[in-house]
Amino acid sequence: MDWLDLLAVQGTLKSLLQHHSSKASILRRSAFFTVQLSHPYMTTGKTIALTRRTFVGKVMSLLLNMLSRLVITFLPRSKSLFITWLQSPSAVILEPPKNKV
Repeated sequence: MDWLDLLAVQGTLKSLLQHHSSKASILRRSAFFTVQLSHPYMTTGKTIALTRRTFVGKVMSLLLNMLSRLVITFLPRSKSLFITWLQSPSAVILEPPKNKV
C-alpha cells in the first residue's frame, strides 16, 4: 500500500465521518422520534411518533419501577407491606386491630 492509497482511505473515512456526524446532528435537532411499526403496519404506512417528553417519561417510569422493586426486595416484610399499600391501596386490605379481652 503506497501513500496514495493511504490518502484515499483517509479521505473516505473523513467523508464517512462527516456524513454520519451530520446525520446525528439532524437527529438531535428533531423534536420527536418516529418509530415505524413492523409487518402489519408497514403496508399502511402507520407510524408512532414519540415526543421527547413521552420518551423521557417512559424511561423515568421504568427506572422508578425498578428502584421500587429493589427497595421492596431488601426491606423487612412489614415495611414492604407498607410500601406496597402506598403504591396501590386497593391491593392490600388492612384489618382493624383486634382488642385483647
